[in-house]
Amino acid sequence: MNSLCKLLGHRWNACQCARCGAERDRKHRFIFVEGQCLRKCAVCDKHDETPHEWNRCACVRCGEVRDEDHDWIRLTDCKDVCRFCGKEQAKHQWRPMARGVDRCRRCGKEHKLTVEEIAARDEEIAARDEEWGE
Repeated sequence: MNSLCKLLGHRWNACQCARCGAERDRKHRFIFVEGQCLRKCAVCDKHDETPHEWNRCACVRCGEVRDEDHDWIRLTDCKDVCRFCGKEQAKHQWRPMARGVDRCRRCGKEHKLTVEEIAARDEEIAARDEEWGE
């Protein structure tokens, strides 16, 4: 602290004394850091994190993406894409074609079931047959 500040007190410019450079932890001039969810004081460089500002599935400040609240656009009968983050999702309507093979009702794409999927389907069919008394 210099002698003027001792006599007259500090001359605060936000969080820093303009005369002697002393700092206080209040009255910061926070500005957002571009591309981040972070604010920095323009005077002393103190920083703090801020909550994300979500626009559907993407943060408008930092670009982080969450896997919720997508805005889907249909590309094909079986494929959608999110207009905000670009995530794609398939929406096939699988129907059994043969044991171990399904085919999409909409686009005709075939899906070969795994051994586990075949076993699960066999159990479902057996349970249904048992329920129906066959």
